[in-house]
Amino acid sequence: MLKEKFHKYRVRQKPVSIVAKAVSDENSTRTMWVDTPGSALNTLSEKWAETLRGDDLRFGQKLGFGQWKKVETISVDQLIADYGVPFFVKIDVEGHELSVLRGMQRAVPYLSFEVNLPEFRVEGLECVRLLGNLADDGKFNYTNDCRRGLLLNNWVAADEFTTVLASCAERSIEVFWKTPRLGRS
Repeated sequence: MLKEKFHKYRVRQKPVSIVAKAVSDENSTRTMWVDTPGSALNTLSEKWAETLRGDDLRFGQKLGFGQWKKVETISVDQLIADYGVPFFVKIDVEGHELSVLRGMQRAVPYLSFEVNLPEFRVEGLECVRLLGNLADDGKFNYTNDCRRGLLLNNWVAADEFTTVLASCAERSIEVFWKTPRLGRS
């Protein structure tokens, strides 16, 4: 499906590489919890699957996650080694964000990741800490609706952003991180 969509909707003819693996903290095999085949809610996070099995408010119904399958995983570092430093990394892995960031040992210019609150507040705070350690000059901002733009007037350092995240009352936010140093190791 990805090959068809990327080739069909490209504006410019550029090479597209599709890696048929899930991104995690290492190159290995993990369990993917499946609500329905092809669902955007399928996840490597057992915590997210358990949360949604018992929550009928977030998506209007409790989800089953009655299936699972083993999938190969790859780290961000391995993807960078194979394809080069990306300009932007978008992480949307339904509760598995912390594991993805643990597999990243070098900064990229721009990155975003989702935090589902309140269930993943601790993991979100740890994600901010990890990124802060990768580039101490990195800055953070966030939104609860990408169509409306960023919510902070200024980008802030990791320590200031942890205060924002710790008190955030939204159900889900997208955290953005930028660093002025391209591809810093």
